[in-house]
Amino acid sequence: MSDHRFPVEAGHVMAFARAIGDPNPVYTDRRHARSLGFPDVLAPPTFYEASAHFDPEHSCRPHHGQPWWGSSGAATGDPGRESRNPGTTLHAETHVTYHRHVCAGEVLRARERPGERWTREGRRGGELVFNDWFVDYRHASGEVALTARTVAVTTAQKLPAPAGPVAATSPELPDDALDLTGGSWSGPASPGDVAVGDTRTAVLVRDLRRVQIIQYAGASGDFSPQHTDEVYNTQVAGYPTVFAHGMLTMAMTARLLTDWFGDARLRTYGLRFQGLVWPGDTLVATATITTLEANLATLTITTTPSTSPTPAVTGHATVTLGAQELYP
Repeated sequence: MSDHRFPVEAGHVMAFARAIGDPNPVYTDRRHARSLGFPDVLAPPTFYEASAHFDPEHSCRPHHGQPWWGSSGAATGDPGRESRNPGTTLHAETHVTYHRHVCAGEVLRARERPGERWTREGRRGGELVFNDWFVDYRHASGEVALTARTVAVTTAQKLPAPAGPVAATSPELPDDALDLTGGSWSGPASPGDVAVGDTRTAVLVRDLRRVQIIQYAGASGDFSPQHTDEVYNTQVAGYPTVFAHGMLTMAMTARLLTDWFGDARLRTYGLRFQGLVWPGDTLVATATITTLEANLATLTITTTPSTSPTPAVTGHATVTLGAQELYP
């Protein structure tokens, strides 16, 4: 990733909100956003991923005159890609710290800085190599709006591709589960509205369509063939089909938090990616308050697909409660 300029544009924010399936008008209606105290439409919590469009070196899109590892006339334009890495590299975790949420009209500077490298023994044998890196998104003043930390892990040997989704099941939902496949905004919650142990469960998407995965690729700038190219992913990578971006799941999961606590309330948000989300999945997210300190709530989060008995993501968040100045 290069050090690059990232203009936050209203049309781009709208496309991103549509891609993650969130019709909250704060992302599309300037008048509504200003009535809430924002200078323009608000960007969704993980919109920073869209800075990939402005990174001239981003590896997950084709570059003119250079080989592309996805398919064209052949199944891949880079036949040696798989063999060059003896192991499998996976996106393991993403953690975001928000200092101030971003609105359209701002111009950020995205700058990567290195993290650490560490190893541990894998459960199935072989060394696992972890590395992380940070990207700071700064305003023109130099103020950091948010920092995103990404963790990747590489296995010693190639992992076999998953066999694919099992037959989808109808998830069992509590009677008070939310259906976020339509419009619903109930925040902001105040300190008196919540208690430790409070839980919310919500359906994020039903029957996830391939076109939504493509929408997210276009909005985020991540065109990895594993999410967009059936030929590459089945004939070269060995998967049964394409699968959703982990960051699409993270973006959809954030909606449970913004619906519950209101817009621009997230202070930290981090997920561990533990399984794949396939076309046709229904995703159900659950968040539980674990601690309350003054005007800050800490929550645990899981999101589970209908084609797997185990969560696709698990993680945590902290959110601000009460009447706070959202956009100083």
